[in-house]
Amino acid sequence: MSSFISRTLNSLRESQKLTSKATSINKGKLPRHFGIVAKQFGWEKGTTHLDIGGGRFDNAIEHLEGQDITGHVYDPYNRTEEHNANALSMTKGAHTASLFNVLNVIQEPENQIAAIRVAHEQLRPDGRVFIGVYEGDRSGVGKQTGKDQFQQNQPLESYLPMVQQVFPNASVHKGIIHGTKEEL
Repeated sequence: MSSFISRTLNSLRESQKLTSKATSINKGKLPRHFGIVAKQFGWEKGTTHLDIGGGRFDNAIEHLEGQDITGHVYDPYNRTEEHNANALSMTKGAHTASLFNVLNVIQEPENQIAAIRVAHEQLRPDGRVFIGVYEGDRSGVGKQTGKDQFQQNQPLESYLPMVQQVFPNASVHKGIIHGTKEEL
């Protein structure tokens, strides 16, 4: 595991007040964003994908594997440290990464940015990131929604400036923020 990722994990564990671990609920239902990406952008066979904040279930990864895509879940709150280290080692240079229903459940902006940076760190040059959120009530007022849960209640477009700090070319298309890791 890279030192950047190790520092990020330690920072998250120390500073994220509400883990939103219990928001991992899609055991039998594929998050809708996977379908949007398939329809609007397409998943490319023979590629590697990192599902950041993918929760404790493997249905999304199994769905991608059915399309000949190797997928791994990285989730600091729903997977073991060993699992996450393996996922990161297997996806260094990934073709694609996703953060689906992740940024909206993180209260602290610095931790939202850290999650986006994990995607950037893991992607190959020209790798693509896809970000989708649950918009809640769209009030723009973030609040605690359970014992260890948070919801930003922000529309997707409100996350774009934050994503552009890491992926300057990011844009919104058909309900997904997407960007490409640019060559340095």
